[in-house]
Amino acid sequence: MKNLILGALLLLSTITYSQYHIDSLYQNQESYLLYSVVQDYDSLPQEVLNMKVKNWAGTAFVSLPEVLVGDTKEQIVLRFITNEFYFKMLGMATICPWYIRVVILMKDNKLKISFYDDGNAFWPARYSGTTLIPAVQAGKYHFNNYAFKKDGTAAKMSNEGIANIKPICINMASSLKLSILTAASPADNSGW
Repeated sequence: MKNLILGALLLLSTITYSQYHIDSLYQNQESYLLYSVVQDYDSLPQEVLNMKVKNWAGTAFVSLPEVLVGDTKEQIVLRFITNEFYFKMLGMATICPWYIRVVILMKDNKLKISFYDDGNAFWPARYSGTTLIPAVQAGKYHFNNYAFKKDGTAAKMSNEGIANIKPICINMASSLKLSILTAASPADNSGW
């Protein structure tokens, strides 16, 4: 009976704790590409797509000028900080702010949206108990060399936090597509 209960507990613990793997996070580790998708739109010229992407970005971020890195007719580059990555130590979660770069390429009827791991944001020096934790410069670490072990599995302390990253990218790309499909065309002023 004890062996049956012990076996059930062991099975339950392996089911509830699945370790995140680096291949689940990156589509391309060398370029730090997290997620990339091509979206097709019927009969939307590049200029209209550009305007709709800017409109979406203006509502998706608190301050568009602070996240807008590059803006041309064919491309918009955004860089924002996410606070969704964290690690747990002694049961306490520590948030690690992280930069995500979004490159949106445009041509008639198409967008290519790519999300990149752009490294850690600046971590100021702080005290933890009686120990000073030194500041860490921005961009020093990427997820692959901070949250993963050499075998490609997530370190146990960062497993839950790292699992939050890809859904952010997927949800943001879906939000952009929904915004483009539901937004009124520039010629349609009937809503005003």
